[in-house]
Amino acid sequence: MKASDFEHTIKRVLNLESGASAFFLGIEGAERYVENGKADADIPGIETDDRSGEITIRLTEPDGTFTNALAMNFAGIVPDDTPFENLSKDPPPGVGPYKITESVPNRQFVLEKNHRFNLPGFPKGQLDKITTVIIKSRARAAQDVISGELDYMFDAPPPDIKPEVKAKYSDRYEEHITNSTYYMFMNVRVPPFDKKEVREAVNYGIDKPALARLFAGELAPGCSFLPPGMPGYDRALDVEDCPWGDPNEPPDLEKARQMITDAGAEGAKVTVWGDTFDPDDELAAAYADMLNKMGLDATPKILDGGVYFQTIGSAKTEAQTGVNNWFQDFPHPKNFFFLVDGKSIQPTNNQNPGNVDDPEITAGIAELSKEPELTDEVADRWGELDKQLVEEAWIAPYGHNKSATFMSERMDFENCSLFHPVYNNDYSSFCLK
Repeated sequence: MKASDFEHTIKRVLNLESGASAFFLGIEGAERYVENGKADADIPGIETDDRSGEITIRLTEPDGTFTNALAMNFAGIVPDDTPFENLSKDPPPGVGPYKITESVPNRQFVLEKNHRFNLPGFPKGQLDKITTVIIKSRARAAQDVISGELDYMFDAPPPDIKPEVKAKYSDRYEEHITNSTYYMFMNVRVPPFDKKEVREAVNYGIDKPALARLFAGELAPGCSFLPPGMPGYDRALDVEDCPWGDPNEPPDLEKARQMITDAGAEGAKVTVWGDTFDPDDELAAAYADMLNKMGLDATPKILDGGVYFQTIGSAKTEAQTGVNNWFQDFPHPKNFFFLVDGKSIQPTNNQNPGNVDDPEITAGIAELSKEPELTDEVADRWGELDKQLVEEAWIAPYGHNKSATFMSERMDFENCSLFHPVYNNDYSSFCLK
């Protein structure tokens, strides 16, 4: 690894229109690099010296979250001869404790211990080989963990067997609060969600407790966009100060129907997008049913989970509304607000599928991002922005998730199941009894 690999890495993030591009567009010359579309062109704001190993980055304006962006997986260093193309089937080498030796998109990938890895202060991998398979059924995955065919499942067990898992296998099952938000996006560029009254009606009319029940206790109904545990989070906004009513109570369907009628949107056809990952397909179906009760004509459209976010993130799709969620990349409010930042909108891999572009909110994000430290006062200002986002009905948040760790009997659960607040379960900590 050498210093110049870093610039090449950032070029790939920008050139391939990664969903994380917005985090690096503040580098001097990055926007011009994207506009020119020339992969090998220079980014003036990045200077590297391979002899000394020094990397100098100049930003167009102060950004108090930029060091967090540098720590994200997107900025993980790759060699400077890595092609500017999607390499999901044959990933380039990195510098971590494991290397990817096999990758079959939407099916499985294999990690093998990197015996050359030796960075002071960073733990080495403990297992020689980890094979991760994509299993769309949580029920099947849970049964495989119980039987020992799988050693760990990423998602929580499904509602129907979760009580059994907690009762019988409590010595290898644990739940963790995560900084996450589940919400419905509403594309403000297409009818009927280009009307604020319709978006408000959706917030009044979605049944948050009913949606939470699909998670069998893994989701706490809420109203705020920022999750509990995130600086700036206001619990009152999640309960008594929610402008759409207490999220733990049944919705105001009568009010929602009247607002749809007054907006002239009664009977408007709506496609609700969801994916095959459990319970997103059920969420999409339930959401569509709720929209129908509000007076719209909604139909769910379920895509394979492997292509869902790329599809709704494409401007060509013009997805009207659908399920979405976000788990923090780093512990800062901006990591959630970039999802509703007008500057984040891009034609492909758009992480802002609702195309939210509120001038005041976008300006507020830019202003608060300049703060060098996340003090209590700055966090409170992010909280005010959260309240404004919710009150303007740009999105429809409905709760915050809990994550679970469930391992097979042969895993050393007590000593080797490190749960990281950002990355969740750390594969490098896994070990056998």
